[in-house]
Formats: sequence, C-alpha cells, structure tokens
Amino acid sequence: MAEVAHWLRQSRHLSGLTYEQLVHATGFSRGSLHRAASGWRSPWPVVEAFTQACGTDAGTARALWLKAKEALEGADQVPDVIAVGHVGTFDELRVAMGHLRVLAGRPSLRELAERSGGRLTRSTLANVLSGTSHPRRELVTAFVNVMGVGGDEAAGWAAAWDRAQAHVRSAREATAPMEPLAVVPSSALLSVLGDLPLSDWAALAELVDVVRKGGDEGVPASVAVDFQRDKGMPERDTITVSCRGSGIDLETIQQLFRISWAGSPQEQNDFGPGFLVACLRLGSRITLHTAQRHEPAWTVFTLDQASLTSGPSWRIPVGAEPKAEAGQQGTRITIEALRSVWSDGRKHRLRRHLGDVYSYVLRERRMQLTVSGSVVAPRKPCIWGENRFVQRRGQNINAVQKIDIVLATQYWCRDCRRTSPLGSSCCPQCQGTRLEWTEHRVWGWLGVQRYLHESDYGIDFYRNGRKIFARDKRLFSFSEDPEHVVVEYPADWPAKGRLVGEIHCDHVPVNFTHTAFDDKSPEWRAVVHAIRGPGPLAPLRAQQLGFAPNTSPLARLFGGFRRNDPGLRCLIPGDGVRAVHQVAADWAERFHKGDPACQSDEMWYDAALSHDTPTPVTTTVVDDRIDLVNLDPTDLSDLVQRLFMHLHDPAERPQELIGPGAATTVFRDRPRAGERWVLQARRSQHVVPPETVHALAGQMLDVQATRGILVTTSWFGASSHAFAARSGRIDLVDGRALKALLREHLGIEALLRLKRTPPGWDIGDIA
Repeated sequence: MAEVAHWLRQSRHLSGLTYEQLVHATGFSRGSLHRAASGWRSPWPVVEAFTQACGTDAGTARALWLKAKEALEGADQVPDVIAVGHVGTFDELRVAMGHLRVLAGRPSLRELAERSGGRLTRSTLANVLSGTSHPRRELVTAFVNVMGVGGDEAAGWAAAWDRAQAHVRSAREATAPMEPLAVVPSSALLSVLGDLPLSDWAALAELVDVVRKGGDEGVPASVAVDFQRDKGMPERDTITVSCRGSGIDLETIQQLFRISWAGSPQEQNDFGPGFLVACLRLGSRITLHTAQRHEPAWTVFTLDQASLTSGPSWRIPVGAEPKAEAGQQGTRITIEALRSVWSDGRKHRLRRHLGDVYSYVLRERRMQLTVSGSVVAPRKPCIWGENRFVQRRGQNINAVQKIDIVLATQYWCRDCRRTSPLGSSCCPQCQGTRLEWTEHRVWGWLGVQRYLHESDYGIDFYRNGRKIFARDKRLFSFSEDPEHVVVEYPADWPAKGRLVGEIHCDHVPVNFTHTAFDDKSPEWRAVVHAIRGPGPLAPLRAQQLGFAPNTSPLARLFGGFRRNDPGLRCLIPGDGVRAVHQVAADWAERFHKGDPACQSDEMWYDAALSHDTPTPVTTTVVDDRIDLVNLDPTDLSDLVQRLFMHLHDPAERPQELIGPGAATTVFRDRPRAGERWVLQARRSQHVVPPETVHALAGQMLDVQATRGILVTTSWFGASSHAFAARSGRIDLVDGRALKALLREHLGIEALLRLKRTPPGWDIGDIA
C-alpha cells in the first residue's frame, strides 16, 4: 500500500488539487482520501476515484492496488484503527464505534440498552452498527457515555458526527465530480520556441540526427546539408538536410511534430520538443518528405508558423507526392523563411563544428556528411600512441588508457521506455511484457595530447555518436563541498593542459536540445565515479581527506603526466635546455591541417628523446671540474640531494620521495622538527622565469611543506627574489652559490659554462 500511496501523492502533486477539491470531486471524505495517500489499506473505489480526479492513469493505480491486495492475501485482516479525530464519514464513524465496543469487552446490545437507561434501543443500535442507518447525534453521545467516555474525548465524538453530517450535506450539493484541468498550449508558443537560445550548429545537428537515424541499418548514413540561395529574393533562401536511408515511419514522424513537454527524460532523449526548437530556430516553415522503399508515394508534413499562429488549431497538413521512380526512399527536411542569411564564412564555421561534434562517427566511417557539397572532415585527436608510456615507481603508465565498463544491466520496456531489474516478468510502470535486455555501458579512452594548450584539452563525452560535452574539464576538479571546488589539473607550470579523452555513455539522459547531459542524474554520477573515482586525483590530498588510493583511469593518467618537464620522463619535447611547448603546438596545428609529416607522434618523440641525450659540446669534466650546466639533469638532482643531505643531520634524511620526478625531493617525517621541505634542482643557462618560483610555491601548498628550496645552475631575476622574500619560506640558490656550497661541504670543484655572465657576477664566477 506504500506504493499505492506514493502514486496517489504524486498524482495529487501533478494535478495541484487540494484535499477539499478532491472531496468534492470524488464524493469520499477527506479522512478516506488522506488515509489512502498515507498507506492505509483502502478499497479500490477510493483509489480509483482519487486517481481519476487527479487526471492520472487509473490502469497504473489498479496494477499497484492489485499488487498490494495480493500481498495482503492470508494476512491478518483486522481493520485499521481509525482515530476519532480522523473520522469524516458515517461509515468511518460506524467502524470507530465498533472498535470502541471491542475495547469495552464486546458488551451485547441488550446490555448496552440496559446501561443507557432507555436512551438506546437494541434495534436502533443494530441498524447503526450494521450500517443500515446513520446514527443521530444524541445516539452517538449516549453510546460513548455508556462506554465510559466523557469530557473532551466525548466532545471529539460529537465533532466526528458533525463532520460526517457535513460530508453527507456536501455530497448532496455536489452536482458532478470536478474534471481535471486541461492545459491547451497557445499557437503563439511556436514563436517562443524559435527564440530559445540554441546555436546554429546545434540546431542543424539536431536535424542531422533525425535524418541519419532513418538510415539503413549496417550501412553508413550519407547525410547532406545544402543551402539554396536566391539573391533576388532572400526570403526564398532554404536549408535542406537529407539522407537516402530507409525513411521514417509514421510513429516517429508523429513524435517529431508532437509539441509536448511531458514524459520522462528517457522519453525525451530521442525525439521531443528539441526537434521543433531546432527547426524554428532556423526558419518558420518546415517541410518533411519521407518514404520507405515499399511505400508508393512520399509522405509530406508541413508546419508553417505563420498559419498556425493566426489559425484556431494546431492541425498540421499532411500530403503525398508521387515517387519519380519505384523503390525510392529517404528523408528530407527543408527549412524556409530563414531567420538570417548564411554567408560562406558561416558555412565554414558550421562545417568545422559538425566535424567536431560527429568526430567519432566520421572517423569510424559510420556516417558521411557534406555541407554545401564539401565533405566534413572529422576533428582527430592529436595524442601520443598507445605504445608510448612513462615510468612511475617502477610501473609503466601508458599514454592511452582504454575504458570499457558495464555499470548496470537492466530490462528496458519498449512500451513506456522505463527500466526494470533483471528477472522482472513485466514492466512495473505499465505492466507491459515487451522487455529488452540493455546495458549501462561506459567505453572509450583517456589519453595525452602531444602539446599543451590553455583551453584545447579536456574530455569529450558522446551519446549515440554525437558529442554532447566537448573538451569538458569538470572531471579535473574535486569538491566535497559545492561551495569549495579545487581544480586539480593543470598542476604544473605552464598552467596549460594536455589530458584528453573520448567517453561514450549512451544511457545518460540529456536535455531536450541535446546540448548537455543531466549532470544531476544518478547515471551521470556513476559515469564520473567510473572515470575519475570518488576522491581527489592527487595522492597526498586523497590521503589527507581520508580517501583510499585513487586507482581510476584518470587518476592513473594524472599520476604519470601531471608534470610538464621536458624529456621522455614526462613525454614533453625539449631542445636540451628547456621544453619547446610552442614548437609542439605548431606541429599540432600542422597535424590538424592534415600534414602527413605530423600525423604520427615520431616528431614529438624524437624531440623528447633528443632533450634527454643532447649532443655534448665538450665533456662534462674539464680539468677535473664538474660542468654543472652540461651535467645530466638526473645527475644534477642527485648531486644537489647529496649536498643538502650533508647540510643536515643524516638521521633527517627523507623517509620517502614524493613528486613527479627526481628533480624534486620532499623531506618527510623529520624527527627533530616534524616538518616537510621541498627541494628542486633546475638545470638552465638562462635566467629562471618567475613562473618556476610560483610553481614551487604551489607544490609546497600541495604537500603542505614549510620550506621550499630552488637550486639552479643559472640565476634568478629581481621579481623572483621579491616573490621569495614576500613568501618568507622560499630559498633561492643560484649557480654561483651552488659552486661555493659544493666546494665548502663536499670538496667538489665545479664550473658553470654559461653563454653569458649574469648581472652582478664576474668572469671568475663562471670560469
């Protein structure tokens, strides 16, 4: 009965009716209706009248009520106790009187008549308690007095009789049950639909989806978007979207032109008001031609906004045109009375957008798309190959992480489009038996771009081959509190990203224009959990917040490629001295333009490899002195770590190395001070940019360090020294100071083969 009650409460909420209005509409008391909506055992007439008054489906209510009745078979059928304060009808008053008699020990009618001193008679009591007649007010008062009820409680019984009598009076006055409110949309709604915010490419993508779904199964859909221009009369310009597929059946056509906002999100996902919004966003006159191979003629639907707005009805004319040849089939949508002019530049932008939105199906040759006769080229991801990897803590982390996860397996009802658990004999919503097995599956890949970019990175999310979210970055943030969102990626300087991906989640509901997923739905939350896990991507932050280690695909990729250091360690192209981010981005631009020399990742890989193995100018040892500038970065890092270990008590050596590479050491669990220090070594021949110092401050915050030390073979500018001074927690050690420390504490003589003498230094500092 709880399910019945839930249905009734939903029905009342949708209808907007009060209980007083339901009393007039059904003829039942407020108490009967309220108990039915609260889960009490209620007779079918009450449930039926409640449902019909609210205008909801009585068949569904009947199925739920029968299910409850079946569950109650064989159970104790003692009626529910009705509190006298809830009595609203004479039937309920009779039940309450009978229960009061039971509580008094079931005295006989003769005994009750004798106790009343003649105020009650056996025959009258028999008729009242059997329901043959309604009791008078005096009889109820005498009855409860005989049962030992007095004072305020007796007054409550008198008030119950008053409510029952009022219910009889209102039932007599009611001439007919209240009809549900019918809301008929105005034809002016069409003008409002056309003004809803929707980009041109999104509107045309909606039409492309319609015609390509009418394609032949197993055969790539061939869709054409054409623009017909009439220079003399611009009002005659048209847009045509067509596909020579199998055509659209009548049921789908009715769904396309039905202006309805009702139904579940699943029902709106394929076709709904989004089709009309898209059409009216482009123009005010819509004509659809469609035919299947076996049909003798083309079916033609025409929706003219001007005629519907001025007319009294919503009727859309339906016509037929003979086929030029037997066996012709396909779908063609023509938009006339366009809202704006389509220039060549606008068509070019449309071609680019559609190539991005349908990137997957175009690359996989599941659809061919042309705009004004020009083929739409897919936007290809410029990522490292699946064979590329980096090593972290002795494990290989591939630059491409494949994903194929089944989140749930359920039945899908072909009648009402609802889901139900496996093993169901029928749909719990409509009782239909046309159930199909379906999977909530997430599949695709996450990868690493060959270049960094301020905005051109992020994850693409697809539904049925169409990109809904493009280069989405919301999975790169974490928050336990919606008011405090922490952006976890990009995490290194420069503040640009390269993590990308393509994720297909066809089961997640979208809005009616197919431009966004419902990110509040449980289906979307399950996808996010599968891709990035429940906790932070950064291991230290996850540990601080009490989360288990994050082993999700995105966390694994983040752990391997969060840093932007040049060389093979992070797969970043370099020139032997620094990363060449702009060069890598220029190569990517050539990749997207189709340059054959840039299609593979060999050019980027060779640049990363050559950075790690630069052509030596001279040996790194000159006159038994170490050339710090030309020293291998790993060797330099080891040398700096050795120096600073010597500067401190050996018992304080780091318990664990944290961070993306050997260039960073974190002193942890210092026995004496109980603090953390971050030590970084940077090999360079030029002034260290201020952003490097800023990045150190960010990493200190990430690991909650109290001191940061940045060591370089070159020098720092005035802005870097000023930033370190303001921080009060950052020490900058330039090449000149490094030479002196090595000589004093390790007895190592070194030189700095810099290309020029830094400001304030003399020639002896680098010789």
